Amino acid sequence: MLKNNKGITLIALVITIIVLLILAGVSIAMLTGDNGILTQSTTARDDTKKASVADKVNMAIQAVYAQAVIDNDGTTPASRISDTAIIAQYVLDNGSNTATESGTTSDGIITVTEGGQKYTVTLQQAGTLSYTADVDHIEEDNT
Repeated sequence: MLKNNKGITLIALVITIIVLLILAGVSIAMLTGDNGILTQSTTARDDTKKASVADKVNMAIQAVYAQAVIDNDGTTPASRISDTAIIAQYVLDNGSNTATESGTTSDGIITVTEGGQKYTVTLQQAGTLSYTADVDHIEEDNT
């Protein structure tokens, strides 16, 4: 008479556990590490913040340039747009104590504070009076 065995064998259970451990290891490796999802999301968040600050500074630059053209009766102003004017416009658009000049006047470097972080923004001259903002550095604002 044949015996009717019900259940799983020990070997099948061990193989199942090994497969689950391999899957868990692969999942953890995909989540963490230099190319992991968490690292990539942090990098993407920082890049988005940098781009947001650069866009806001570029908006301030364009507003200052437009005002300079209006003040010169529609002609292109002959003088360089000052960092101080750009900072004043940025502060007007984004709230008080959000931007300061770093270094000497007209060196093209300003510091912007947004969301508890300080961003160093370099104004790069793209033409006679046109500039683009490039965010060089982010640091935590401990003040």
